[in-house]
Amino acid sequence: MTPNPHANSRGSFDVLDFYRFGGALVVAIEHFIIVYLPVSTATQTRALLVQPLMGFFFALSGFVIMHVYDRRMNSFADYFDYMQKRLARIYPLHIATLALAMLWGLFATHKQWFTPDAIIPNILLVHAWNTTNHLSFDYPSWSVSAEFFVYLLFPLFLVAVNRAGVWGALLLPVLSIIPIAWVFHVYGFRSWTLATYDFGCLRAVPSFIAGMAVYRLAMVRFSALVVPGWAAHGLAVATVPMMLLGVPNVIMLGVFALLVFLLACAEPKQAGLFSTPIVRALANCSYGFYMLHAFVGMAMLYVVPKIFHLGDAWKFALVAPALVVTTVLSILSFHYFETPARRYFGTLRLPTSYALSGKRLVLSFRSLMPFM
Repeated sequence: MTPNPHANSRGSFDVLDFYRFGGALVVAIEHFIIVYLPVSTATQTRALLVQPLMGFFFALSGFVIMHVYDRRMNSFADYFDYMQKRLARIYPLHIATLALAMLWGLFATHKQWFTPDAIIPNILLVHAWNTTNHLSFDYPSWSVSAEFFVYLLFPLFLVAVNRAGVWGALLLPVLSIIPIAWVFHVYGFRSWTLATYDFGCLRAVPSFIAGMAVYRLAMVRFSALVVPGWAAHGLAVATVPMMLLGVPNVIMLGVFALLVFLLACAEPKQAGLFSTPIVRALANCSYGFYMLHAFVGMAMLYVVPKIFHLGDAWKFALVAPALVVTTVLSILSFHYFETPARRYFGTLRLPTSYALSGKRLVLSFRSLMPFM
């Protein structure tokens, strides 16, 4: 595979990484509006229209996983190493926020999110697999459970993408929608594009595969293409009004896959603005920002106004400080908790018995390689 000389010359996608933070920022504002701000029902309904934005995160995840593991998934041992590293990245902060949420639930505004029956599904990272009947604890973490689901299935998706070819792979997300939409319709679920705890794991599949297909398209078929920055950034900015104006969710998922492609092909060959320390810090803290904003929102938009008897207008004034506090905490979390935890758990060695089992599985896996 011929690498994209523009996107891969420094081995990173700094522009894409930054937009992960931008997306998390939009999600946080949406949640603040819906949960804490004294706005009309019509305004809350309008804010809910940005929910398809999760498709961008899932597509970006598929793109990044392909970038790192496309040629490194040759055996079950590789798969175990891959899953260990993915869990080392997402699980420590998830467990930490789960523990914090269990304590924080004593002061929660939405008591239905903090129920004992949801503890085990959250610990096992399956709380977006229809194992609960509500959002639970750190409610944004349903998408982490969905990510875990597609991480588990990545080798199967990789086989499908390899067999389909560069152009055929673009059909796979569309084809995956058909059975998913059918299941949601037959069993009476709401639209699959809005699913969270109720099989939100399936919601992630089309976008994740789309991100994988887009990676192949950008790195192989259009490896020499240079997209003007204004085109990529313009579409990124335009996605928010597009959602707010009611562009159908399925169409928006396609738009986000296109956005990932354009941003990847607009990656500057030389380090620039998006590679500066402050912008990289924002990009790196995006996961922490996403996982922590609910706690900061509860503290600053509910607890603080209640303690100091502040009027509704103060809640609007506290939104910007809440976002700043979330950003600072997220940067600290990345440097002093997430990174050390990732290094520790990512380098742990399995016991000898598991290693021997892994070797036997490697032989079985290699027997399947002609079909990949």
